[in-house]
Amino acid sequence: MSSHLRRVILSPELALVLEWSAVALNIGFTILIALERRIGWLLGFVAAVFGVLLYVAQDAWLMAALNGFYAIMGAYGWWSWGRSSIDQCIVRYGWRTHVLLLSIGIASTLMLAYLMHALEVPGKYHGMEAFIAAFAMVATWLMSKRALENWIYWSIGDFVAVAYNHWIGYDGYAFLNIVYIMLAVAGLLRWRKQMELQAT
Repeated sequence: MSSHLRRVILSPELALVLEWSAVALNIGFTILIALERRIGWLLGFVAAVFGVLLYVAQDAWLMAALNGFYAIMGAYGWWSWGRSSIDQCIVRYGWRTHVLLLSIGIASTLMLAYLMHALEVPGKYHGMEAFIAAFAMVATWLMSKRALENWIYWSIGDFVAVAYNHWIGYDGYAFLNIVYIMLAVAGLLRWRKQMELQAT
């Protein structure tokens, strides 16, 4: 499907509605997850589907793929958080795990950026896309495991995503990333408090 045809199907008016709907759904998702409400994963799933459509229309293929990953993780998170087990507790990983996760994030960034260049994938800012995608995947996995540090990993990618989304013309998503950073701080503080209560 050509870029022109995609833009005809996804008119500017429809794109604007989808973008701001995704913004609202993603904010709802983040708040509900911070409050440890399982239904948040469903909001994240729908927002991710909108994200796939929007990023395909901009030839931002890695971001579209990332939103496809979000949709899959939305289903997994819904399932994972629905189990009645010790997994319901908020956990914290040691520094060795974080060295591994950061290494995976950096290696994935380099690999994805190289592949996009080698395959001549259309679009701009491949390095930024790769960085955002790599750290978002790590953060989403950590969130599905109820790991406290997921909020920190989200913030790392969100800082870069603010500029990226503004530069490709999605100011709604840029605004969303600013909100994400603020919500991540709130989520981190709330989950840390919950961890302390678990320990008593």
